[in-house]
Amino acid sequence: MMPSPASTPSPSGASYAEAYRLMREGALLLIISSLLVGAGMVLLFFSIIPAAFVEFKVVLGLVIALIVLLIIGGVIALIGLWGKFIPGVEKLAVINPEFGTSRTLIKIGLFWGIILLIVGAVTMIVIIGIFIIIVAAILLLIGYIGLIILGFKLNELEKNTLYLVAAILFIIGIFIGIASFVGWILLYVALGDSIRKATGAPSTAPAVYPQPPL
Repeated sequence: MMPSPASTPSPSGASYAEAYRLMREGALLLIISSLLVGAGMVLLFFSIIPAAFVEFKVVLGLVIALIVLLIIGGVIALIGLWGKFIPGVEKLAVINPEFGTSRTLIKIGLFWGIILLIVGAVTMIVIIGIFIIIVAAILLLIGYIGLIILGFKLNELEKNTLYLVAAILFIIGIFIGIASFVGWILLYVALGDSIRKATGAPSTAPAVYPQPPL
């Protein structure tokens, strides 16, 4: 008797897996970007507090380091968004139109918000940079709303509580930045689970076998 060939994932499952893979790679780059921006915020704190006690050159050096970190973090975020995460969400919206609103908000809010954030960081030494950063913050808020909707929709589709927790953390992250960072990590982990589910790969959790009756 000839052995039956190994089953291959359905086209829809493969399409979902490709979308999730792109989103997951983008999420990883956004996590790295968040670390750099967070380091920049720490430098901003240490450049404001001791301003009255140290030389101007020291404060200026901290401000320049802040600007460099913001620019590098912004560029990595743009690569993660435009090259990975947004194409993944767009592919997901093609497969499932329910994700169309999330795609639009994320594409407009996060992408253009980060671009303006980079421009604002470059021009922060002059007054106009502050206003550009304010506009960037508004756009980023719009993008985060799309991200929150995405998390809730993924939770409904995949029945994975990590998506729900990530969405809630993104809401909290509007007010407390560290929550968004944790949200991206949970989103990264949840997308990995969804990829395994879509491709039919075995779960990483240990199998549980029923105990024989006594």
